[in-house]
Amino acid sequence: MRRIWNVCLCLMMAGTMAACTAGAEERVGQAQGYGGTLKVRVEVDGEKLSKVEVTEHHETQGVGTKAIDALPDAMVSAGTWQVDSVSGATVTSEAIKAAVRMALGEETVQATPVTSQQPNEQQPVPYLPDGAKSGIGMAATGRVGPGTDDTGAQVYSFNVVFAHGVFDASGKVLSLDVDQLEVATPNYDGASMPHFSGFPGQGGYALWDDAAGKTSGKTEDTDESFLQEVSGWQSKRQRGDAYKLTTGTWQEQMDVYQQLFVGMTVDEIEAWFNKYCSDETGRPLKSDSEKDEELVKYADLSEEEKQQLADVTSSATMSLRDAHGDILTAIRRAWENARGGSAPSGHP
Repeated sequence: MRRIWNVCLCLMMAGTMAACTAGAEERVGQAQGYGGTLKVRVEVDGEKLSKVEVTEHHETQGVGTKAIDALPDAMVSAGTWQVDSVSGATVTSEAIKAAVRMALGEETVQATPVTSQQPNEQQPVPYLPDGAKSGIGMAATGRVGPGTDDTGAQVYSFNVVFAHGVFDASGKVLSLDVDQLEVATPNYDGASMPHFSGFPGQGGYALWDDAAGKTSGKTEDTDESFLQEVSGWQSKRQRGDAYKLTTGTWQEQMDVYQQLFVGMTVDEIEAWFNKYCSDETGRPLKSDSEKDEELVKYADLSEEEKQQLADVTSSATMSLRDAHGDILTAIRRAWENARGGSAPSGHP
């Protein structure tokens, strides 16, 4: 009799667990995050969220991932997707919310229940609130440099920065994409550096030989060589891992800045730059700078501000405005183009 009772008890417990499992419906959704498609898996118990899990993302580590670490638990605690975004990771936060809303059937693209036979292959749902505007800005600068070649002849270059921004109605950045084209005279070293020898008919230009480590001869001076040279130019993002900096690559450092500026207006971005970057080099301040004026500026920061700056300089140290390129002006012009106006006096 005791044995029969134990069997019945086990069956009752199994039935109760199955009923509980059946009560929590599992669904999936996705949206466009900062770095690409972001997918979530949610469970709903009645009308409340009982589980939120980000199953796929391509967000920047230490920046966008702050939202991924915090928002799912916040949503479950609140029982709803309507929670505060994570400061400094607004785009990722809104993507998580949009993906959860899609899973709940509140977005225009309906969610699909999870089954082993029917994987979710819907297209990403971009999150653009009402009133959002986008614009493209460009800033071009010439440079006498960098440096000279092995014969002492001057190297010349120019930089063109392109910025595409999406802004909300108040002018705050929702997303930002920056790229840059740097072109130097052929007597500058570097295999991946785009070169420009001048227009045909000028006799060519001194050519750097990477293997020999010096200039050797001149570039060709034909229509064909001119067209081939220009068609081979690549932006700094296109150069990828070939464009290495002291910390990571150019594109990795630019990604950190882009995420940092999300949630700021252009005026706030420039205020951040004026407070946290060197007046001379345009690079973020560091505690071990060899320049007295930078040390004085750094000393004026609070301990909390120094820690926030350290979080940035652990991944990004390159200049935002110097002879290498004027990134800030390109961002401002993107905003001015987005709102359909001209730049106010006092701005480039």
